[in-house]
Amino acid sequence: MNYANIVKNPNPDVYSGGYKNVMLFARRDDFLVLQKPTAAGLVLGDAVAIDTSHTFTTPDGFISWDAKQASVTIKGTTTGEDGAAQLEWSGEIIVLGDSASTQEQMRNILNDDVICLVKESACLITDAYIQLGDECVSPVFKVEFDGKTTKEGMKEYKVTITCKKKFFYTGVVTMAAEV
Repeated sequence: MNYANIVKNPNPDVYSGGYKNVMLFARRDDFLVLQKPTAAGLVLGDAVAIDTSHTFTTPDGFISWDAKQASVTIKGTTTGEDGAAQLEWSGEIIVLGDSASTQEQMRNILNDDVICLVKESACLITDAYIQLGDECVSPVFKVEFDGKTTKEGMKEYKVTITCKKKFFYTGVVTMAAEV
């Protein structure tokens, strides 16, 4: 079946917007096994749900970038022609501050093949993440820097992510060992 009734959940926390103030990412070639939806087609939603944990070889895993409070967002929009339309997802994260290591990481991520995770804001209800990218499609990153002024506030990097592959990941998140 391609469709089902969409009913309102009585718990309003399920619908609270936003994501945790962090973005996780890992280079695609760091994965030992990059999982994909395993039961696609059995239950509605299975085609975009990954419940088996991704694995890495030590010391690889996900890297964490802390974000400005309430700056992590994801939106979806339709692209393509009638009869061949797709959803394209775009996310945004703002990283505060400026340093040589931050600038170098921003430069590096522009053309790297990575998979991103952002954690659902209702994390007390479910330990779920949104995953952007898969084994064939990497998110595309754009970076914008704003140095602000002493009156305006903190320096910040705005990182915009676009990808046509979005999944709901509930597996274990392995973090990379500190370097």
